Amino acid sequence: MKKRRIALALAAVMAVGCVAGCSSKSDTKTTAAMGGSEAAVEAPEERTKLTICSADNTFGLSTDPDMQQAVIDMLNEKANVDLEAIIPPISSYNDKLETMMAGGDVPDIFSISQAMTRLPNYVAREQVMPLGDLIAKSEKLSAIDQSYYDALAIDGVVYDVPYYYPRVKCLFLRKDIMEKYDINLSTTPTTEEFMTEMSKLKGTDIIPFSFPKWIDNFQYFMNSFGAYAGVYKNADGTYVDGMQEPQMIDALNYLRDLYTNGVIDQEFITTENATMREYVYTGKAACDIDYVSNYSNYVIQSEAAGAATDVQPIYMVVGPDGKGGGLNESIQTAWCISSECKDPEAAMRVIEALVTDPEIHAAFYNTGVEGVHYTIEDGQAVATEKAANSGYSIKYNYLTDSFISDFSSLLYQPDEKTQETLEVQRGYVEEAMDLRGDKQMIPSGVSTLYDETAASITNTWKEVVSQIVLGSTSVEDGLKSYKNFWDSVDGDTMLEELNGQ
Repeated sequence: MKKRRIALALAAVMAVGCVAGCSSKSDTKTTAAMGGSEAAVEAPEERTKLTICSADNTFGLSTDPDMQQAVIDMLNEKANVDLEAIIPPISSYNDKLETMMAGGDVPDIFSISQAMTRLPNYVAREQVMPLGDLIAKSEKLSAIDQSYYDALAIDGVVYDVPYYYPRVKCLFLRKDIMEKYDINLSTTPTTEEFMTEMSKLKGTDIIPFSFPKWIDNFQYFMNSFGAYAGVYKNADGTYVDGMQEPQMIDALNYLRDLYTNGVIDQEFITTENATMREYVYTGKAACDIDYVSNYSNYVIQSEAAGAATDVQPIYMVVGPDGKGGGLNESIQTAWCISSECKDPEAAMRVIEALVTDPEIHAAFYNTGVEGVHYTIEDGQAVATEKAANSGYSIKYNYLTDSFISDFSSLLYQPDEKTQETLEVQRGYVEEAMDLRGDKQMIPSGVSTLYDETAASITNTWKEVVSQIVLGSTSVEDGLKSYKNFWDSVDGDTMLEELNGQ
């Protein structure tokens, strides 16, 4: 297959993943060697049969089974395996995987979304395999920043391979709307400035702040007050319940004021991410919260909607005590190997290809397979009719999240506009990584009681926060309700276990 080198601008952009997240053990910002190195383990002549499970928003971003299989076929060739793919819809992926796990039907290889909270459960049930030795055998995988393995390590043991570096969210504010309504905000405004400036849009037909129904996103503003929802380890090394820490009161009052003052979309509780973004693309909303690596989409999509404009990222909103930090989702997606897998070395070849091979990574998570998902016309990728009808669309921004620095194996170049926005995006991602907030995680096995109640704790604080923001309960009464729940699950005993008392 004849290769065309991707434009230098895009190659530079792809270095973002390594600027942000690739290192050797002695250098925290060393570019991973992604090309030409030996595989983790030499592949045998006979192909090992394995099962792999991932959601249907991968596999070339197409929901068509034949197109998904084309990606699997490419992966089979690269890793010298014979894969049976299990591809649940993204909307039900977590439930499907959990059902399989509970029934003992664990795939050999599987991806975990929301890995910070889900992986510990699988470790506690001994359903995933320690991967440290296999990672050490792979030049490519061992080059990834050790801190990203450590982020999900449990009692010092690594059970996963991250799919891409930590995801950080920021606020995206349309510059044309800022100029029209004289909104003046730096990339790190104070909480007071944000409230005052965005309130200038009250009385217009523009939603100041489009917000999705995912309550987790409120942590962005909790960071401004040094507050963290859920159980976490504080500065002195003691586990505490964030909902009962005093700084949470100020955080919740601010969130409620954002809603009461009309800054946050009054219908946010039912707003999907796609709708939130569309509001900003079309100018119906001035601001939203999204991954920094989606910057290029905002510029390109606003132009497509008839309003060519740039967007300004706001990495964090600084609270009264100088606290703040962009919403850090840490290692959001990771690959694991079942503890029952009969050929872990073959499984690791698959993971190595998925994470570090430019052609496979691009095909699996974005571009798909030439001749199946797209054709090349004048150096540009054009979706096939079948692909277009299956929900496939050609996007480039996802590639900047990877640990891969060189995507020169891609057969086509993005257009000039995309190259320009990706280059700007590269700089924004670097800035956001430096300003990201903390990410807390409770190791599995420290407290049996916590392991049993972690999910209900999360669900409860989200429900209480949403009620407070919407005004259906006061901050005081909402926190009392949460405390009643806490007592019902014997939360204080849980903290004693966590703190080794």
